[in-house]
Amino acid sequence: MNAWRSLGVLSAAVVVAIAPARAATTQVLQNLHGDVHYASPGDGAARSALAPHASVVLNDDDVAETGSDSMAALTLADSSQIIMASNSVLKFDTFSLTHIAHAHVVIFNGKMRFKVNHPAGARADYTFTTTTGEIAVRGTEGDIAVDPVDGVRLNVYRLSDDTLPVHVTMIDGSQYDIPAGQKIWMRWTSGKLVAKVTPITPEEIKRFEELGPP
Repeated sequence: MNAWRSLGVLSAAVVVAIAPARAATTQVLQNLHGDVHYASPGDGAARSALAPHASVVLNDDDVAETGSDSMAALTLADSSQIIMASNSVLKFDTFSLTHIAHAHVVIFNGKMRFKVNHPAGARADYTFTTTTGEIAVRGTEGDIAVDPVDGVRLNVYRLSDDTLPVHVTMIDGSQYDIPAGQKIWMRWTSGKLVAKVTPITPEEIKRFEELGPP
């Protein structure tokens, strides 16, 4: 996969049980089923396989990938979760938990479901970076699809606070607020980045059926 090649990933290892934690953090990647890999720049970008049902602690800048017919879950310290569908690649950029849970995740390719929670006494401030721009989440459940041909699709199913919609800032500076029940589709057309916001349809939900019902 191009994302791995760009990181200079040249070797592979197999984790046959729960992988040892490499830092005192609690961002945990779990192999739900199939082929799941991760790589850490601190390990020289060595690509490691995560055995089914095994888990590993991810550090800042670590990359996670799922293969065909595979699924993984990334659970963060505030109990928020990102479910990765098949053939998906993300980079866990940073996370900090004070009175606000801050996280930054880069999505290279694939489909993912995010469940960003408001833990007791704290607020969430998550940013997902994609090929078309940034998606800011403050307590939401939704799906994201990133495809080099189709562009970026975002479904917003629920908000923990109706006054805090998902905020999208595209790389051309255009901004959109996406409430619950709406979707945005961002793509390049004739050399121009365009976006369309519409209500979520059954067809849009079906795009993410591998992840189960929202």
